[in-house]
Amino acid sequence: MEVILKHYLREDVAREISKFCSGRWVALECKSGSGRAFYRYWPDDGPLTIREPADIKRLINRFGNRMLRTIYGSASIYRRLERREDVSDASNIIMSTPSWDVDGSLEEVELIKEAARILVEALRSEGVEKSIYLIWSGRGIHVHLNERAISGEIWGRGPLRISFAIAEYILGRVKDELETVCERSRSPDRRLKVENLMDIQRVFTAPLSIHRELDLVAVAVKPDDLDKFEIEWARIDGYRHWSGWDEYEPGEADNLALRALAEIRGDLRTTIGGEEKVREEGIEDIQQIARAGQVGRFQVMGLLQAARYYVLKGDLELAKSFGLNRAIFYAWAKKRGVTVRRAGRGLRSAQPAERGEIEERVGDEVAYRSPHGYFMIGGQIQRPVDFDRMIASRFGRSFEKFWSAAIEYVKSFPESVLKSQREFYEKVYLPVRDQPEKILDRRGRGQDAS
Repeated sequence: MEVILKHYLREDVAREISKFCSGRWVALECKSGSGRAFYRYWPDDGPLTIREPADIKRLINRFGNRMLRTIYGSASIYRRLERREDVSDASNIIMSTPSWDVDGSLEEVELIKEAARILVEALRSEGVEKSIYLIWSGRGIHVHLNERAISGEIWGRGPLRISFAIAEYILGRVKDELETVCERSRSPDRRLKVENLMDIQRVFTAPLSIHRELDLVAVAVKPDDLDKFEIEWARIDGYRHWSGWDEYEPGEADNLALRALAEIRGDLRTTIGGEEKVREEGIEDIQQIARAGQVGRFQVMGLLQAARYYVLKGDLELAKSFGLNRAIFYAWAKKRGVTVRRAGRGLRSAQPAERGEIEERVGDEVAYRSPHGYFMIGGQIQRPVDFDRMIASRFGRSFEKFWSAAIEYVKSFPESVLKSQREFYEKVYLPVRDQPEKILDRRGRGQDAS
């Protein structure tokens, strides 16, 4: 812990983190007691912010007993960040950093670099040369396009829409190349994956922050130096960091933004790799699977709760853990004849006293994280691999289609519904619990499902 504190108190570290986080909604991952916790608000209830290097020391003082580990900044840049309402107001967002996530295994760093290089070259082919920077995120690379390379009048058309469209447009241009690289990934624990992660909740590791699990620093890498990059560059005790990562050319990405807006009309996001490639299935095949009894209420609850967490907080592994945790919890509540409203109160009073886990709120619902970071109930930890075994596997090869549809289905509801335990249960889950194929049907979303 002393090493981490010394790191964050370094002058260059504080400078680089504040440079990135200025105007962004900040998130902290801390060690608290025997577990980890995620913080996005000051104790006085305002959104966390870092505007200058001195704010790093302020964070350490305010959250010191929780042992700061990782600092994140939102993809969105806000006009003001003073009240909770400011972060949910889309009109308060003035820019959004177009980004791509290349995630993989430390055993396959060369493949990660190759995928990142394809994205960089795609951006260069679109006329973007001076406004690209790379951040080694710990187990992969975040490819960022400096948001200030896009003119203000273009951002006025909708920052979230623009950043999403740019990410999709570039992935569409090089999808075949990236698929070829991802197919060469053989890591048994973490297959190479490239994603468009742009949404209102997205956060990225700040430059020179320490990774949430690995003792590695998120160093910036100049695109021209990507081939030379080695893991040793990210060592806490001897990192090599490109301080010019915030360079940009004004207006350099304007044409790219306009082309992306013209071409990308839908809201389905692209993920390349991550799992072995399987054959495509038609909608009739998928609906037949859902009707055949392979998918029950337990699986529907787990799927939708995972999608809910992912939409609100943007962490896929924790989303899987939360989804399984809630599915188990509601199965427990049903067996004992406990209502949704009373169930939350019952768990709230019993669980912390038994094991002292870290409390996490998802809206007005409370769940508990284990010392290892994942959610926990009944003395058992719900790991992502358990979600895959108990929920995803029941959908068979159709799971990715159901997962993508569930994300869009959940996103069609107001945030107030997603943050309400009762309303989520009644308006999102109940209409589809016995007919999961409805999740795939756009006509059953939002208004029809409420």
